[in-house]
Amino acid sequence: MNKTIIGGVFRNQEEAIRAIEGLHTIGYTKEDISVFAKDSDDVESIQNETRSEVTEKNSGRAKNAGKGFGIGAGSGGVLGGIAGIIASVGLLAVPGVGVLAAAGPLATALTGAAIGAGGGGLVGALTGAGIPEGHAKEYEDHLNKGHIVVLVEADEEREDKLYGHFYTNNSLNTHTYPERVRVNNR
Repeated sequence: MNKTIIGGVFRNQEEAIRAIEGLHTIGYTKEDISVFAKDSDDVESIQNETRSEVTEKNSGRAKNAGKGFGIGAGSGGVLGGIAGIIASVGLLAVPGVGVLAAAGPLATALTGAAIGAGGGGLVGALTGAGIPEGHAKEYEDHLNKGHIVVLVEADEEREDKLYGHFYTNNSLNTHTYPERVRVNNR
């Protein structure tokens, strides 16, 4: 069965938390959800909202990206508190973007050489994971603006439901969704 990685982009942690909690309601688990963010100022709010704590570790440089999974607010990661509703959080040093807080299976898969200095940065890593290049570039742009990117791998049967969920939760990238989804969710 074919699977597609579908993304939603949210302005702040409140929107991201609402969308993630809704994903749980429609049958996705924390092991299905990946989240990326840049703005470290949101950490305390997200931790308070989700009542979660994350331990600190040092992640090192880009070539060591991913070794710091479990990094939280003390290291400046925006997703520290989201760990309670998704998965452990780490920091990734990404060329062209800077330090990202990342969580979930896609974040784990993107660690290492694919995101390092020679691997084409975040866009290269995301396209390598199966995300169209245009979408990957847009996600990078949103991250640089301080938005939060939520990615979920959906099978064909649940694609429209996932698109619809992100659409109704005010995702900033709905213009990239299939026309049938935009029409059905107006």
